[in-house]
Amino acid sequence: MNKNPKDSNITYLPQRYKMQIEAKKKKRQLKKIAIFCLVITICAVLYLVLNGMLQLPTSPVPSAGTFPIPQSGELTTTLIRNMTVTKTPDIIIGGSVPAQSTRDMQSLDAATASLRQDYPAPAYILMSVNITDQYADRNLYEFRIKQVNTSPDDTGFSVFIDARTGDPYTLGQERARITADQAKTLVSNAFILYHSEKVRMKFNNSPDSMQEWIFTLFRDNTTILTGTMDSDTGQIVSFSSSIERQGRPANPALDITAAQKIADRYIIDRNGFPLPLNMSIARYDTPGFPEEAIAGQYVFVYNRIVQDIPCDYEGFTISVDSVTGVVTGYHRRWSSPDNAFSLAIDPLVTRYVATFTVLDRAKQTYPSSVNGLAIVSAEIRWKDQRPPGSFPRPGSIPIAWKVQFDDEVIREKQGSVAAIGWVDVQTGKILDFYYQH
Repeated sequence: MNKNPKDSNITYLPQRYKMQIEAKKKKRQLKKIAIFCLVITICAVLYLVLNGMLQLPTSPVPSAGTFPIPQSGELTTTLIRNMTVTKTPDIIIGGSVPAQSTRDMQSLDAATASLRQDYPAPAYILMSVNITDQYADRNLYEFRIKQVNTSPDDTGFSVFIDARTGDPYTLGQERARITADQAKTLVSNAFILYHSEKVRMKFNNSPDSMQEWIFTLFRDNTTILTGTMDSDTGQIVSFSSSIERQGRPANPALDITAAQKIADRYIIDRNGFPLPLNMSIARYDTPGFPEEAIAGQYVFVYNRIVQDIPCDYEGFTISVDSVTGVVTGYHRRWSSPDNAFSLAIDPLVTRYVATFTVLDRAKQTYPSSVNGLAIVSAEIRWKDQRPPGSFPRPGSIPIAWKVQFDDEVIREKQGSVAAIGWVDVQTGKILDFYYQH
């Protein structure tokens, strides 16, 4: 190494050494830059991974459209968006159908299960489902369904399920004086001792019956009681509960007299005061087959009394458990106003004339059965049964002879009922006649 001739204190380096030193400096700088960039890249990758932005490639999620789901009430939430292809028919799921339940909306599973209670598989096929609010001030599941084995061109019909409650929705039920929520509260309070876990309401708007709420009580996913409620008054019209068979004794613990007292008291408690009634039937029914040794229930039929004459239809039917004494069945038939009955006057037609008139019509109907004709009963009653949903005019319910009869053909048929002829007590004319082989 030489000294710089101009300055003896400074070390002199040849030109080639200077170039080597500069090259080494550049290499060190490049290494530093590379390390710095690597650190920045690693930090960026870690940031993306931790924030869920770096994902592995996945198969595309299908949009709302046709998804195959099982045609039964046993559904799971996975069916809504990621079901695999099955052998069951497809159902078109609208884009507004939620993927899962929310605070104000039942899941598709729950809505389908509710639908299947009235339209079970495989008798009915689900075609499509969507959410609509055009029929009421609420969100509704609108299912399009059809019966199995119908024409491929059959477009089916719509069935609605309330998205909030999961109960069926019937068009027009919002006009009922007793709302669905009010009806559910009244039913829960009326049958609080049954400790039900769920109450299901359905509005009956059929023209063949009175408008009413049909309710069902559940416990442990099992039906424990069904019934109907007047949608105008909130009064319980009927109900029927099941009897637990397991461990049930073979013989009744109550006799028929004790059971009748329970039935008499129940009518008063349910209606608030005694009503003019006459008990016409008291029987004991077994719940199983003849060879099944199990205690049954007592059934009592009461007829409404108007002007000291019994009605043929209106009244009550009460069933009482012969083991526990619990009322297991109740049917209130009491809707005609008092002014619908005509004025009761002494009849001009005797029992003999009434039965003769009916038998004469019977001989003309089936001449070959003349020798086997026999009168079962003949009583004066109000002819008060009318078409469901109709309302009687004042004075329109007449008094008549109710003549029941049979013949050999009817008696030989198991479970057959007697023929009936109605005869006006004033004119002797036949008002109604039912006689069939």
